[in-house]
Formats: sequence, structure tokens, C-alpha cells
Amino acid sequence: MPFATHTEEVAASVATLWRLLVDKIENPEPYLPGVRSIDILERTADHTLRHLITDQLDLTERITKDARRLEVTFTLVDHPRYRGKVLNRIEPGGAGEANRLTFTIDWHEFGSQDRGGEHLQGVLRDAVRRTKALAEEVEA
Repeated sequence: MPFATHTEEVAASVATLWRLLVDKIENPEPYLPGVRSIDILERTADHTLRHLITDQLDLTERITKDARRLEVTFTLVDHPRYRGKVLNRIEPGGAGEANRLTFTIDWHEFGSQDRGGEHLQGVLRDAVRRTKALAEEVEA
């Protein structure tokens, strides 16, 4: 059901952006609004399982990171209403171009083909902009 995406150009290095995306796995408070609690349920070499409660969400996610592709994927686990994932991706800029940071949410309601997600566009925009501001602050 919900699908939304947002991209921002960021005046920060790929290394700084990657460090922040990895930090967000276990320390989401600076990046996501309204975080009430986070519990890391499992850590392995290839994933982290976390339970996150925000003002609007209560969910468990299996989080994988792919440093080669510069992607962190948050896949819903046993959610009562949705299945799907959130993807955070860094796109390195070419010579003289800014790096780009893209967050995409792609959730599907069980039994529904509805692809509306306009209400999440602002949430994604704010999350990308928070991460951008932190990255640029680190490099200032």
C-alpha cells in the first residue's frame, strides 16, 4: 500500500553518509521523529533485528546493510497489517557532483493492491533532510 520516495543532494562524503546510515540502525533517535523506544533483539554478521516504537509506529524490522551497494534495508517482520521494506541508499555523485541520499518506503497491505503513500512523503522527506543536515554538520 504505502509507497513513497525522497532524494536529496548532500554536501558530505559517501563515507560520512554511510557511517550515519549504519548508526541509524541502533541509534535512530537523531534521524527519525518521535522515537519512543528501541530494542535490539538480535545481531548477527548479516543482519540486525530491532523492535522500534515511535509516536506513529510499532514495528519489528530485519535490517541488512550492503556496503558495496551503499544500501541499508529495513524489512518488516510479522507486522499485523503490512509487509515490505524501507530502503536507504547513497548514490555517489560523479566528478564535481553532490552525492545523493534516497529513502524509499514500499509497504503492501495484506490483501490490498492500493499503492497510495502520499501521507508518508513528508515523513520520508523529513528523515532524509535530518540525515543530510547531520552529515553536512559532521563535515563542516
